[in-house]
Amino acid sequence: MTTFHTPGFLARPLRRDEIPTLQALFDASPEYFQTVNGRNANPDEAAEEFDELPPPDMPFGGRWCLGLYTDKDELIGVAIGLSDFLAPQVWHLSLFWLATPCHGRGVAAALYSALEAWAQSSGACWMRLGAVVGNARAEAFWLRMGYVEVRRREAVDTGGRLNDLRVMVKPLAEGATLVDYLERVARDRPEGWGTPSICP
Repeated sequence: MTTFHTPGFLARPLRRDEIPTLQALFDASPEYFQTVNGRNANPDEAAEEFDELPPPDMPFGGRWCLGLYTDKDELIGVAIGLSDFLAPQVWHLSLFWLATPCHGRGVAAALYSALEAWAQSSGACWMRLGAVVGNARAEAFWLRMGYVEVRRREAVDTGGRLNDLRVMVKPLAEGATLVDYLERVARDRPEGWGTPSICP
């Protein structure tokens, strides 16, 4: 049931019985939770991530929760997202997280590139995400992956602390542009959208 793979690693749907393993990973790699929420992972953090849905006023077509594994089936992270989020062909990456021992080895870039190729082959024309302002590692990573900030949202509750979010988008399909994206997703239009100086 592999969803996508890259040399040495693969992604497949995370099973509910693997939630305790993901929770153990969260507990052993607290840096992300400390940076974003000023605390370690809650005892039910993995279960909440597994089941969390967007608010009713934010429509979507499908949801995926993928475990990220070594080729020996050792869980090392998770990728969670939505397809057809807010508009057709827009995918949203809710969480892309790898355990600390994987950092700085190119694993995240390889797995993300494979995820992006899978999304594009499955009909995604744009990928969207929110990066917490001040999470420097994540901000730099998404810029390297080709994402562009389209607007900021202030004082968003990300799980116990209010953070500002950089709403970031990357066109995936040939011919897909940021202007096309913002025409579809009014929520993400920057203030002053429509004036020549604001259009990306």
